[in-house]
Amino acid sequence: MDDKTVRSMRGGLEPLAKALNLLATGLNLTVRNVTTHTRTELSEQEAMERLAAYSYLARLLDRCEPSSADDDQPGE
Repeated sequence: MDDKTVRSMRGGLEPLAKALNLLATGLNLTVRNVTTHTRTELSEQEAMERLAAYSYLARLLDRCEPSSADDDQPGE
């Protein structure tokens, strides 16, 4: 617990969780919604870049361990 690396990583968990939420929202609004509401064909490069963004988000989410606020309270 006193290790600087551990403290640094713990300090980054909340901002990371918020960032993942914002990234998911941003991808849905700017990538998925726009793609489904337009008839414009994407180039292969654009399609691969968008797929890569979703793939990266999925990789980050796979590494998460879900917990609830109740998990942090002793005696429950």
